[in-house]
Amino acid sequence: MKFRTRVRLALSDPCESPRQSGPLMLGLVFGIATWVVLTGFTRGATYTLQQRISGSLPNRVRVSKSKTNFGPLQLGGGMKEDTVAACKAIPGVEQVYRQAHFPGPCQLSASQGGHTLTTDMILEGVDPGQVQAQVAPGRVFEDCNGTLVPSVMPQAVLDVLNAGISAHTDMPNISPQALIGNEFRLRVGASSFVRGPSTNITGQVVGISDQLGVNGPAVPLAWVQRNAKHPVEYHTLTLQLAPGANLESVLRGVSSLHLAAPDLDMARKVGQAAALGQLLAASFAGAILLLAGVSIASSFNLKVQLERLDIGLYRSLGATRRDIAWIYMIRASSLGLQGAFWGLLVGLMVGNTLAALILSRLPASFSYGISLFQPSLSSLLTATLFAPLVAVAAAWPPARRAAALEPAQILRAGN
Repeated sequence: MKFRTRVRLALSDPCESPRQSGPLMLGLVFGIATWVVLTGFTRGATYTLQQRISGSLPNRVRVSKSKTNFGPLQLGGGMKEDTVAACKAIPGVEQVYRQAHFPGPCQLSASQGGHTLTTDMILEGVDPGQVQAQVAPGRVFEDCNGTLVPSVMPQAVLDVLNAGISAHTDMPNISPQALIGNEFRLRVGASSFVRGPSTNITGQVVGISDQLGVNGPAVPLAWVQRNAKHPVEYHTLTLQLAPGANLESVLRGVSSLHLAAPDLDMARKVGQAAALGQLLAASFAGAILLLAGVSIASSFNLKVQLERLDIGLYRSLGATRRDIAWIYMIRASSLGLQGAFWGLLVGLMVGNTLAALILSRLPASFSYGISLFQPSLSSLLTATLFAPLVAVAAAWPPARRAAALEPAQILRAGN
């Protein structure tokens, strides 16, 4: 029997119509859709968390002094130029950007949407190259002698402000675009708890960056060094890796200097949790597909019983046992492919809809530029292949039983 004839006989079964086969492949659709939704959200949430922890710019590693705890005491300290030079000497490190606190109290006052915010804060100083890629077009982030000091706001602070203050007061959510160009007042040298001589300066927001961690607004490091009354030590160094650099080799060099990369360690823990989440998602979806397979096997067993006379007729007309088995395998493959197609379609629609609903309820600054639902191509291909495999595996035992039937016994029993 030619393959085309096998296909025609297999798909001519009335039960292969969408109306009839729909209930049978419902389990496949539900299992595949569940797999797509769960893996898509796991991957999207993992990517978002890692980006918020490590920053969105590639090939960068933030390092700081390794800390030692003795009960309530924590020993660590800052870093100086000798540490910067040692980091530059690590093979694979292309550039080192410095970050330091202004050594003194500081108070910020700003207005937004008719609301005024006054708070004590830590003023950061950073090398311009660390945040230059995230400075708004047409804006400049460099040291100047004027009274208007360019500053970059940390993305993490904006997230905390919107998720905390704005969510529990009548203050509106603040979007990154709305902050660009806004000015604020800085009282340097005094705060709510420290009285004394102070200097009032005006800062202007020129960018929003996820390279600063959870700190206050950042100004050019040269400005901090020029205005500080005490020597400045660096609390964080950001290593820009050269193209093709070996990350593990760089980390060994960092460790030899008694430095640590806490953001990278946290990102790795997030990755490990994501791997566990993927495993749980696969297990849950696999359990649904297993139940779908049992249903398919039961249905095909019933098909074989109802089609015994047809099988006997095909065999008496020259069909081989392999031909009979192929007919049922083609039916199962068709069922699995339909289940995969509809499962992917439903999963993508549900995942994107849920992600849009979730993001619409999050602060605008937190949801800006992220996607919570990010199914990978490999997970979609796995789903596409797995549904037909489940259907074929479930239909194989009934197909073998159908192929083993003897035509003479079938026709004699039918008479």
